[in-house]
Amino acid sequence: MPVLVAVVGEQWQRIVEAVDALPDVAFARPSVLPGWTVGGLVMHVASSATAVTEALAPAATAVGGGPVSAVEYLAGTGARAEAIADTARALSASVAATGPRSWLAAQVAAACAALESRTGTGTGTGTGTGIGTDSPSAGAPTAAGAPGGTGSPVAAGGPAAGGEVVVTPGGPMALGEFLRTRAVEAVVHGLDLGIEPSRPALRVAARLLADLFAARAPGHAVELRVPPFTAVQIVDGPRHTRGTPPNVVEVGPVPFVQVCAGRLAWEDAVADGRVRASGERSDLRGWLPLL
Repeated sequence: MPVLVAVVGEQWQRIVEAVDALPDVAFARPSVLPGWTVGGLVMHVASSATAVTEALAPAATAVGGGPVSAVEYLAGTGARAEAIADTARALSASVAATGPRSWLAAQVAAACAALESRTGTGTGTGTGTGIGTDSPSAGAPTAAGAPGGTGSPVAAGGPAAGGEVVVTPGGPMALGEFLRTRAVEAVVHGLDLGIEPSRPALRVAARLLADLFAARAPGHAVELRVPPFTAVQIVDGPRHTRGTPPNVVEVGPVPFVQVCAGRLAWEDAVADGRVRASGERSDLRGWLPLL
C-alpha cells in the first residue's frame, strides 16, 4: 500500500508537470481521443484525482455489499463511458484557457494530501519496493472514474494495510484496489497526452490489464507475455503443460497498454512488430479493446 500510494502520486505529478508546460492554445486542440479536446482530457485526469479525495472524505458513510475488485471496476468502465466524457467536457467548458493547469494541479495536490493524511504515506517518487508481488494492492489501475464517491474505514485491516473500503464511481472498493485503477488511468491518459509513464506505474498498469485480459478471456491455450512485468494464460482451449507453448503473444508494456485501451489497433501492432503472435489461437483482436 505505501508503495502504491507513492506510485500513483508520482505518475500524477508527471502529468501535472507536462500539462503545465503546454501553451494556452493547446487545450482547445483535438486530442488523440475522438471527440475529446486536450483540455477535456486534462479535466478527466483531474477528475480521477478528485475521485480519490472524495472517496477519503471525512463525512463519508459506509455502504452495503461486497467490495468490487480492480478488475471488476475496469470491466465496468464501458457502461460509465458517456457519463465520464460528459463530466470532463463540462469541466473543460467551465474554465478559462489557462484553467486546466491550475485545476489539475489543485485536484492532484488535494488527492495526495488526502492519501498522506489517511495512510501516513508520502506521495513522492516510488522506490519500487514491493511492486512486483502478486498482491492486489501492489499491482495497480483504465481509464475510468468520474468524481462523486465517498468512503468509510473498515475496522479490520486498517488504512495502512489497504483494508479500508471506500465508495467509488464503480462501487465500494478496498482503497488499494481503487488506487490500482487510478494508476491505470494515469498511465493510459498520460500516454494520450504524450507523457512517458514511470516504470513503477507502468508495471502496475500492465499487471492489472493482464489480469483483466485473463478475466475477459479465461483459459490456458495462449500464453500472454508482457516482459518484464507479467505473463498470464488466457483463451479457452487445450492447456499447455510443458515445453514451448504452441500459442504465444509477447508485447512490450507500453504497446500492451495501448492495445488494451483501444489506442493501438491489434493488426497494426502485429504488422510493425510491437506485438509478436504465434500459433493458431494467438489472434486476440476479438477481445479488444478491453477498456
